[in-house]
Amino acid sequence: MVKDSWNRTIEYVRVSLTEACNFCCPYCRPEIITAQSQTNLLSPAEWLVILEAFYKLGIKAVRLTGGEPLLYPHLEELLKGLKERQWFSDISMTTNGSLLTERAKDLHDLGLQRLNISFDAVDEETFNYRTGRVGQLGPVVDGIETAIATGFDVVKINTVLMEAMSDDVVRQLLAYIEKWPVVWRFIEYMPFQGDAFRGPTFEEWKAQLERLTGGVLVPESKVKGFGPAMYYTLPNGRSIGFIFPMSHTYCDSCNRVRLTSDGKLRLCLLRDDEADLVGLVRAGATADDIALHIADILQLRHEKHDGMDMETPKRAMWRIGG
Repeated sequence: MVKDSWNRTIEYVRVSLTEACNFCCPYCRPEIITAQSQTNLLSPAEWLVILEAFYKLGIKAVRLTGGEPLLYPHLEELLKGLKERQWFSDISMTTNGSLLTERAKDLHDLGLQRLNISFDAVDEETFNYRTGRVGQLGPVVDGIETAIATGFDVVKINTVLMEAMSDDVVRQLLAYIEKWPVVWRFIEYMPFQGDAFRGPTFEEWKAQLERLTGGVLVPESKVKGFGPAMYYTLPNGRSIGFIFPMSHTYCDSCNRVRLTSDGKLRLCLLRDDEADLVGLVRAGATADDIALHIADILQLRHEKHDGMDMETPKRAMWRIGG
């Protein structure tokens, strides 16, 4: 196992395969998608050298992200390579779900174990606004239901809370939570585009859910994967997760780092500290060389981010990876 300078064990790496996405969610990438989103991509062979280095450091879990990882042109080849090597006990992917219906079975057969699917609204009009696209609610719902039927170990739904929701909208969300056998997580809005924080905070959201469900949300002790979510049980017995990095920070237990689609190691989502790894690969460095370099770089991690007072990161969210 490898630790950083604050004695936090790093066991989880998030890999952004491409900056490209077929959605333009306003909390992530409000600008028009350009052709440059698919340039400077790493090949599967390059990713495998970097991921072997993390394996040698004791990393247990890998999550493939984007952009939209289903737009990475070599996704199946990379998954095949990971399946053959059996380096990691947990391989998962975050996707917007719109392209999932036709590919879920193949991804599952190639060893993808878990899926996180973004689902930020339950009505057509709001979904169009949230995704910057028209007519995608149906394909995403189909993708979610296909993923459930395919038999992934876990399907999680991620909902970003861009602002406070009306009671009627929350009731619609709760109906989906009742319907689908998934783990639903609510994620606090992060002001990556230079906007002011809009809430709701952890306490506000928890209070609204308790009021509408008519009971207390009971904390769970069971860990669900390698992520930072805190889980609670609703009065109906369903489990939901909270990820609130701004108003309820988890920096003291942060166990992950991120790799950007251009091969940079990013030490914190909310800080611009980065190290070039793909440059080392292209210069002929081995996985052992890169592992030593990563272990050194991890000692530069900060104790925590700056929370509500943080400066807007130079990299936009879509250039870091979801």
